[in-house]
Amino acid sequence: MAVIALTCLGALLASPGAAVAGNDGFAGTAYTFYPLPPGAPTRPLLPLMHTAGSRWERLDFPWSQLEPAPGQWSWMAQDALVQDVRQAGLDILGILLWTPTWAAEGACNLYSYQQLAELRRPPLSLRFQTLPSPQSVTLAPCATRPPRGLSEAWDDWSEADGDPANYWGRFAYELAIRYRGQIRHWEVWNEPDLTWFWSGSPAEYARLLQVAYQAIKSACPECRVLFGGVAFYANPDFYRQAFTAIANDPTAPQHNYFFDALGLHLYSRPSSIVDVTNVVRADMRQRLSVERPIWLTETGVPVWDDFSVHPSASPYIWSARQAEAASFVLQSFANARLMGIERYIFFRAHDDWCDKNGNGSCADDGPYAGMHEMYGLVRDNLSARPAYAAYQLATQYLISPTWVSYWNYTGGGRRVSFWGTPRGKVSVLWNTQPTPTTVVYPLVVPTATLIAQDGYAQVITPDAGGNYALLLPGATANNGLSNADYIIGGRTYLLIEHDADSPIAQLLEVTPTGVVTFTVRWAGADATSGVWRYDVQHRAPPESAWTAWLTRTPATAAVLRAPQPGARCFRVRAWDRTGQLSDWTPAQCATPQVSLQLTVSAVFGDQNRNGIQDQDETTVASWLRLRNAQGLEVVSPTLGSQWGVSLTLPLGDYRLEAWPQEGAWLPALREIGLWSTTGGWNEAIALLPKQGEVFIPLAQR
Repeated sequence: MAVIALTCLGALLASPGAAVAGNDGFAGTAYTFYPLPPGAPTRPLLPLMHTAGSRWERLDFPWSQLEPAPGQWSWMAQDALVQDVRQAGLDILGILLWTPTWAAEGACNLYSYQQLAELRRPPLSLRFQTLPSPQSVTLAPCATRPPRGLSEAWDDWSEADGDPANYWGRFAYELAIRYRGQIRHWEVWNEPDLTWFWSGSPAEYARLLQVAYQAIKSACPECRVLFGGVAFYANPDFYRQAFTAIANDPTAPQHNYFFDALGLHLYSRPSSIVDVTNVVRADMRQRLSVERPIWLTETGVPVWDDFSVHPSASPYIWSARQAEAASFVLQSFANARLMGIERYIFFRAHDDWCDKNGNGSCADDGPYAGMHEMYGLVRDNLSARPAYAAYQLATQYLISPTWVSYWNYTGGGRRVSFWGTPRGKVSVLWNTQPTPTTVVYPLVVPTATLIAQDGYAQVITPDAGGNYALLLPGATANNGLSNADYIIGGRTYLLIEHDADSPIAQLLEVTPTGVVTFTVRWAGADATSGVWRYDVQHRAPPESAWTAWLTRTPATAAVLRAPQPGARCFRVRAWDRTGQLSDWTPAQCATPQVSLQLTVSAVFGDQNRNGIQDQDETTVASWLRLRNAQGLEVVSPTLGSQWGVSLTLPLGDYRLEAWPQEGAWLPALREIGLWSTTGGWNEAIALLPKQGEVFIPLAQR
């Protein structure tokens, strides 16, 4: 078996300047709106990130700036910002945060620059948060405090009743209604589990979220509200306690538990996206008995080896080389889609590096000059890092899958496969261990394209056995908890198996074999890669929702035991070996049949109304009819006082009718339920005299 060494591939597939073709809106970038250079009228990062495939911008809507005094609104700069971002083709995730001093509850704290420098959040790196807003301001002393009046009704905006107004509710309402039609997604605060963003309790944050949710939904019912981005590692009990506070509110169920999705912030280690997502979802189910979508509203890794920006830099915990950061992009993107993350927002578009005056020191630029770590897909001079090319590959190839699966190889190899993308099956491959490893990959199309994380590509063909043996380089990013802790996998590759043909599915047979059992057979065909699996669904007619029966099954026949007797409809679709899906077949329905022996022993006039034919009570010639639930006759009617007939009928409810020829008697109706494979009905029908006549609607005659 020939081993393909993945060290130097062929031609460059696309340059960083080439716009991404096709996009499903999954990915975004944070703080893309910055004017560069600072104070300039243009925002060059917006088109640059759009070209990379970003379709979301996450930015702040600081309450302390937008309402600097009670009822005094300052919208002009924010309006211009929103307009610029929207015109660049990006949707906005707006963050509501920062309490104005005039609205704060309790004692206020202002972290000094030195205190911020000492704050770390294991196992993540130190991240100096700038104040990314249209105006240059310092953080007010009360910005992290809960607002006054938070316990009041969300729409109590007056102090005339003798208690505080809920100014936070008013702010959330005014924000949502002003930007309705432009912004549909709002995140309530940023990292409330970190005290330098939120100094209130988990219960107070839960109340903050409750008020914001009701206010935003009142102003913009179609808007979605996110539980503020959770940093997780520093204080994982915070969001759990907030969940508990929400669960204790009896009105929570009627308000969707006050959030439509949850924001999560995970850095430096792609595998944490799998681990933490599972933990947070389990906590939702346990504490709220619901599950909400998760957005990765911040993810990234700081680079340490960009000496063009920071000449004296050295590695530190949770940092990576530039090439390793490119690997992080593809690995985190793949794991996010594998876990069903709804949106992926990379932190950040550019560094906003703190040494603004370029003298080699950040100490003389002030505490809010910028970031002390280099997270950018591009540098502040707009030159692209390797992570930019990797981001382009992710947004171009890892989109619109029909399914995402994974496989962990012995030796450290990992594969995340995107089935049924517009470009076929795309697999992301990397090595989680420092020792190079060979992975064997079975191919289903004659040739495939292998693309490295920097965009270089080559066409490869399988061996005689239809397999590739790929030698994956070892991981090098070991700035974790120890030198043996490799936080990011090695150089990362995409393997694309293109299949332009969609499969065809056919439903061959639906046969009832009992009152609740059906034998179903199906088949499929695909000209390029061949049929792989099938999905089969069923439902009760006429219009009930489809229920999944078999998902990605290799079988072509099965027996269904339905949840209740009656007719059942089926449909099937096929998967090919690259994940392309056929259309669903037209529904095919069948109803189990019943063998019925129907006997009317006598139709008599029941003069004394006792239900029994007495000796002096005579038979009465009548028209005898048998109708189904739709009122249609299922057998030719007969005229007489007796009837015997053998029938095969679909399961269901039927009605036997006796219409007397003599005018002295009322008609009689009998309901017959046929819900077993064999049935018998043998009775006499008593006709009541017309004294005390009752009206029988024409529709029942």
